[in-house]
Amino acid sequence: MSLAIGVDIGGTKTAIGLIEADGSVVRSIVAPTPSRDSEALFATVHAGIEQMMGDDDVTAVGVGVAGLVNESGNTVVFAPHLAWRGEDVAGRLQTLTGLPVEVDNDVAATAWAEFTFGAGQGADPLLVVTVGTGLGGGIVIDGHLMRGATGASGEVGHVPFVPHGHLCGCGAHGCWEQYASGSALTRAAREFVSSESSEAAALREACNGDIDQLVGSMVTDLAVAGDHASIRIIADVGHALGEGLAGVVAILDPARIVVGGGAAQAGDLLLDPARAALAARLVGAAYRVLPPIVEAACGEQAAMIGAAELARQRFSTT
Repeated sequence: MSLAIGVDIGGTKTAIGLIEADGSVVRSIVAPTPSRDSEALFATVHAGIEQMMGDDDVTAVGVGVAGLVNESGNTVVFAPHLAWRGEDVAGRLQTLTGLPVEVDNDVAATAWAEFTFGAGQGADPLLVVTVGTGLGGGIVIDGHLMRGATGASGEVGHVPFVPHGHLCGCGAHGCWEQYASGSALTRAAREFVSSESSEAAALREACNGDIDQLVGSMVTDLAVAGDHASIRIIADVGHALGEGLAGVVAILDPARIVVGGGAAQAGDLLLDPARAALAARLVGAAYRVLPPIVEAACGEQAAMIGAAELARQRFSTT
């Protein structure tokens, strides 16, 4: 049995798991991410890896990070929600653990999990987008994860979408993720509640009247439960998702699009508007086969699973 450890480092939490070769999770833990303290973050990840190793024979460690990773899979060039800047994460963790380490972008790792074990199996090229707090992308072509010349491919959330639009966390205005993400859900819901519309009653109750406490997951939950206002807000985000996908599809022509992330839990309430917008906006849509848009299958552990599998494959022949 070939075991690898997968690590998924987000801005608020870090998931670490022992993963079998078939993608199943033997055991896992979740710890708060000390996002602003580089040394504390290394200590947290090291402790989690040691705990996952136990007495098992582990071949490698894969790390998924929400940020830019160089093409060699060792250095975190920039992670907006972490203290790492140009940090040789693979080298440091290999010294600490004695195991070979590969580092990848978290959504790229998610794409690999979906391609290998999940909803993307048999689809090539494959486009995976995660609709969470932000909007991320991962691409598989000819059976290989696309990393680009510098390792920075897949940053679809920061494609310009609305000229002079909403300010993005990256510092630019009008990025696609400002209109097709959990953050977009949150902003739209708060604006709707502030309008004092009677149709916002369920949203207002969900946050106890404090719009600062209203977040995208509440909108998703209410939409799934049948709240009409929340369904409309989800649909608007889905429409923006589909319009942006039209541009990516025009370039990539994927066989399938897999959508994951927290907002994808709304299922067809999000995906149907995205499908309609893609069909309406994609060049030549009436004369070509449109790529199906499907919900991700690997869940919240996808990045952890994908990171482990990428490391297992890289180091299995070395």
